[in-house]
Amino acid sequence: MTPSPFPGMDPYLESADLWPDVHDTLPLMFREQLAPLLAPNYVAELNTQIVIERWWDDAPFEEMRLPDLTITQTTEPIYAGSTLATITPPTLQRRIITPIPTRHITVYLRLRRNNRIVTVVELLSPFNKKNGAERDEYLEKRAMYVQSGMHIVEIDLLRRGPRMPFEGSLPRCDYLIAVRNAYQRLDSDLWSLSVRNPLPVIPIPLLRPDPDVPLDLGDALRTAYQRARYDLRIDYANPPDPPFRAQDVEWVEEIRKQHLANKI
Repeated sequence: MTPSPFPGMDPYLESADLWPDVHDTLPLMFREQLAPLLAPNYVAELNTQIVIERWWDDAPFEEMRLPDLTITQTTEPIYAGSTLATITPPTLQRRIITPIPTRHITVYLRLRRNNRIVTVVELLSPFNKKNGAERDEYLEKRAMYVQSGMHIVEIDLLRRGPRMPFEGSLPRCDYLIAVRNAYQRLDSDLWSLSVRNPLPVIPIPLLRPDPDVPLDLGDALRTAYQRARYDLRIDYANPPDPPFRAQDVEWVEEIRKQHLANKI
């Protein structure tokens, strides 16, 4: 089994082919890590919502890898009554735009004695990030979390799309992790990451006086990569999409070429 060649987030996992599967798998790894640390006072629950998305509006539709309708050419003439008819060839061909049902999984940490949701862990998806009704709906849900006094953990491992809104400007980065501890009012602790950075171990806040519990994002991603055998599904022969910033292109290329050379 070959591990990912990248020290942190593997950018190839952001593709439209793989991300829905990654988004299903990673929350399971989060719960697996957190469950023994939370017991006996808290439990981790997976909440699944079905959303309809078209992936990125600015991405080529071919990225969605929908099955094609196969047309087989025939040399047999087609008879219409007693008249021999010749099929007129089409002038062009286009795919039908079909929304994709996608599962969105949120991790809820609940207090066992009264089933109260204490902490919400969100792994962001394209429908959270691209502008439109789905993003607006998520931001309303996010505001509800704040008003309800919940801790919020947002994990953004997608380079495409705008970041979630925070007061003030954000540093330019590839990935962003935010932990909003309800006891810190509206302040959130942020981890801005480059593709070169290992994924951090972040604190998952609970109710006082219970201490935070750690969530090792790097370990969760490595475990997901190995169990789902993403190494068999990723083609490292081609550069990842979307492209990287100029200062990282050469580094990514070196990682990619070295990985391919080691597999020979």
